[in-house]
Amino acid sequence: MSSQPKPDARPREDIKILYDVELTNAPGKSLIGMEVYYKPNGTTPPHRHAGATAVAYVLDGKFLSGMNGNPAVVYDEGQHFVERPGCHHTVSDNGSATAPMRAIVNLVVDTSVLKTEKGYAALVEIDEGWE
Repeated sequence: MSSQPKPDARPREDIKILYDVELTNAPGKSLIGMEVYYKPNGTTPPHRHAGATAVAYVLDGKFLSGMNGNPAVVYDEGQHFVERPGCHHTVSDNGSATAPMRAIVNLVVDTSVLKTEKGYAALVEIDEGWE
């Protein structure tokens, strides 16, 4: 019997990069803006954000978010939450089975992370066994 988590059959997130700005007042850092969209009952498997600070702002719907194994919290339209560097985003779901969710996520990350072969894909490090 495997102790690895099973990949989730629910719809996965759609991510659109909105902007990528190297911060001249914080050398070596970049600000990445992403639009994250979840279909009803959508999810992102447990993940981290490459050592970034992430701030998520809910534009539409309900964002169910749990970090570092703590109980998940629902964030409604107009609310935000912060993920600190090293945070383990253990629950990242649409809080509704019937309506979509859309959020803007801003990440402050080491520019060097983006210059690897993975590029933007390095920003969402899915836990092993979930891909």
